[in-house]
Amino acid sequence: MDIFEEIVAARKTNVPVVLATVIESLGSAPREEGARMLVRSDGTIVGTIGGGAIEKKIIDEALTLMNASAPKLMRYDLKDIGMVCGGGMTVFLEPLRQLPRLVIFGAGHIGSALSRIAKMLDFAVTVVDNRPEFATRDRLSWVDEVIAADYEQVIAGLAYDDNVYLVILTHKHAHDFEVLEQLIHKPVRYLGMIGSKTKVAKAFQQLRDKGVGEDVIKKIHSPLGVKIGASTPAEIAVSIAAELVAVRNNTLVV
Repeated sequence: MDIFEEIVAARKTNVPVVLATVIESLGSAPREEGARMLVRSDGTIVGTIGGGAIEKKIIDEALTLMNASAPKLMRYDLKDIGMVCGGGMTVFLEPLRQLPRLVIFGAGHIGSALSRIAKMLDFAVTVVDNRPEFATRDRLSWVDEVIAADYEQVIAGLAYDDNVYLVILTHKHAHDFEVLEQLIHKPVRYLGMIGSKTKVAKAFQQLRDKGVGEDVIKKIHSPLGVKIGASTPAEIAVSIAAELVAVRNNTLVV
């Protein structure tokens, strides 16, 4: 597999990589301008920028940039890093980060619309529903993953981190609360649940009655979405998507 095929594969599987490109080669440097090397998160590589000390330096630097947002320019005088060939190299390091992952619980009208919008906004989208007739690839052909299974089972098998966004849109209030209760302590970037003010107030009181602290409750985004007067499923999906982008961009005003 060549470098560009590897990049496409990394995007499809949503794993981070860093692309290193030689943009200046002076003297007897080991590779010319345009040489490329792709660095995986485990330190393995595809391609080469010349081997030896310079390649080790670049791999180490790439690993520190694996989840960074900004590229980096590295310049080396090769004799200073112990390479007898001399010369110099400038290497451009470009991190190709993981996309933020959005997991939507509920494949109904709003969940379907939100999943479509979120894909256009560069989220990796998973849709989960306990109704097999709704969670199908035919209905949701554009998403990255469709899961038809019991919510509790799916929640237990997911991975959670600061790059994960969770939206609860199931077809029953009872399911919404059950899913919310199982997710409130997960270390994620965003957790939101759909509902009217009355429904949300009731759900939050249930959490308090179960001993959940206010510091946890206040992190839940509910009711969902930016206030745009939304009423249709598509409009509600747009308002939720806007809130997700605001959180991703650190611009949400509460």
